Amino acid sequence: MLKKEIDLMRPTDIYNKVLMLRELDGIKFYRRFYREFVDIDCPACGGESSFIFKKYKFSHKRCKRCQTLFCSPRPTDNLLSFFYNQFESPRLWTEMLVTADRERKALQYKPRVEKIIAIMKNENKGNGGIALDIGAGSGAFSLALKNSGYFNEVIAMDLSEDCIKVCRESGLNTCLGTIDNVASSSVDFICVNDLIEHLFDPLVFLQDCFRVLRPKGYLSIATPNGEGFDFKILKEQTGNITPPEHLNYFNTLSIDILLCRVGYEIISIDTPGILDVDIILRKKDAGFKVNDKNEYLDFLLGQEESILKEFQRFLSDNKLSSHMLIMAKKT
Repeated sequence: MLKKEIDLMRPTDIYNKVLMLRELDGIKFYRRFYREFVDIDCPACGGESSFIFKKYKFSHKRCKRCQTLFCSPRPTDNLLSFFYNQFESPRLWTEMLVTADRERKALQYKPRVEKIIAIMKNENKGNGGIALDIGAGSGAFSLALKNSGYFNEVIAMDLSEDCIKVCRESGLNTCLGTIDNVASSSVDFICVNDLIEHLFDPLVFLQDCFRVLRPKGYLSIATPNGEGFDFKILKEQTGNITPPEHLNYFNTLSIDILLCRVGYEIISIDTPGILDVDIILRKKDAGFKVNDKNEYLDFLLGQEESILKEFQRFLSDNKLSSHMLIMAKKT
């Protein structure tokens, strides 16, 4: 089952091609623009950090206070916009997501939407009001929100005209643009899936979300957990670390700190990931020597599928998975 899930969500051939192109594009981008990069303090707490490693020539640091892993110096918003519009690897990644997202929705999005609705109903919110999906991509998550019947309106927002076209073809209300284009206190729920790890300044973005939400509005975030299982085992070799696309790797502590800095009330922080074990197994099949890192872990990964599934469940239940899901409320 684990094998099927990762193959649906990350088809091997195209995923490996994306990783190869990300490295080539990352190095090319760095060599061209590194003199314009900006050095920053921790994007979560503002604390001091120390150098950890380089990948694609980009320096990565870890905060001494909250353990956030992040890229610094980093490209500015304008440089990032140039990268996403002019380089091939981001376009290929979008193509992969559009291809896989329908299956991904069946595996992942419907249970997540049900959990979000349960939280909102528990707080006596009769209906969901207006929902805004920022960075909607193919619109799979927006569709899951719409199909729930709980929200009065669902708006799929994205910077990509191609993504907006796909969303419209699915019958979704769409908005081409960014959070800057949204009126203050105009929506009841914002979801941000796999986005804040890409941003130059996540704090400013979350402040904008706070502005756009109505009083007691809700924010849902999905992002990698930089202290999760495959980060700890693979370190810089994990496919999650891909500058200049990914710049921020928060964890269950630091995302709490960041959101509280803005003024959100944290409702829940979970790591419901389902791919950690299979990510390591796929990397092992490609030649990564787990036994050089930990002999017992290598032994564990050789067990039958039922044991591996239980181990994956253990990681998810104990906030040790590398996929993080956060629910917060505007106070």
